[in-house]
Amino acid sequence: MIWLIYIFSFMIGAVVGSFLNVCIYRLPREMSVVNPPSHCPSCGQGLAWYDNVPVISFLLLGGQCRHCGVSISARYALVELMTGLLFVATVHCLVGVRAFGPAEAGVVLIVVSALLAGSFIDIERQIIPDEITLPGIAAGCLAGLIFPQIHDVADPLLGAIGAAVPHHAFGLIASAVGAVVGGGFIYLTGVVGKMIFRKEAMGLGDVKLMAMVGAFLGWRATLMSIFLGCFFGALIGVFIVFVLRRRGSRIPFGPYLSLGVVSIIFFQPQVINALRWWQGLVAGG
Repeated sequence: MIWLIYIFSFMIGAVVGSFLNVCIYRLPREMSVVNPPSHCPSCGQGLAWYDNVPVISFLLLGGQCRHCGVSISARYALVELMTGLLFVATVHCLVGVRAFGPAEAGVVLIVVSALLAGSFIDIERQIIPDEITLPGIAAGCLAGLIFPQIHDVADPLLGAIGAAVPHHAFGLIASAVGAVVGGGFIYLTGVVGKMIFRKEAMGLGDVKLMAMVGAFLGWRATLMSIFLGCFFGALIGVFIVFVLRRRGSRIPFGPYLSLGVVSIIFFQPQVINALRWWQGLVAGG
């Protein structure tokens, strides 16, 4: 029975991924994500339902438009596949290992969907649209107010507040603090980076992205995500500069931050254990 749940979760995620593809293409071009309906960007021909089935239609069409034969970017199938797999991972944490409650699972689905859309837009256009991040910050604060259980009442920074205010007020405060810490830390990092490197080191899109994450996940998970994202960014940056010999390349930071967030969401205990192991190794050395 649980495999049927996973299959259904993948199907729903792939459908959401299809909508994310619409957002990825249209938002940076300031187009409506509702009208016109799905169509080929090259010839403008509308897509029939059987040409718009996530992943499957791309494979059956051989990555080409049925009408004009122009190649379709593999990004469409990749986003649908990744969204489906992330939905399966979230549902597994909900019904499989019981690591998430329903509210936490809902938050994760919103966050990973927003991160996917923002990351692919950042890769292609070097921007993260406000249409993703600003409503995300508001939604994160609203989620904290309605579902305060998404935040830890034993939070070392906010524990005293949690004991003094109603539970729902604590959830809103925790979301607001998370947004300020997440966005503020990235902003300060950008300021320091600009002073050191004499050029823009961090865009405001990254600031608002991590403010959104902080509103949903709280300040601790967000800081861990940022540090992990910096690690991934440095690792890939070294590879690009010293292996691919592409010095001076503009590297969008949003995807690395997003990878750090997803890693913390699904592998936080393992990440913490790895950090403790590293700390013990350094201390022992």
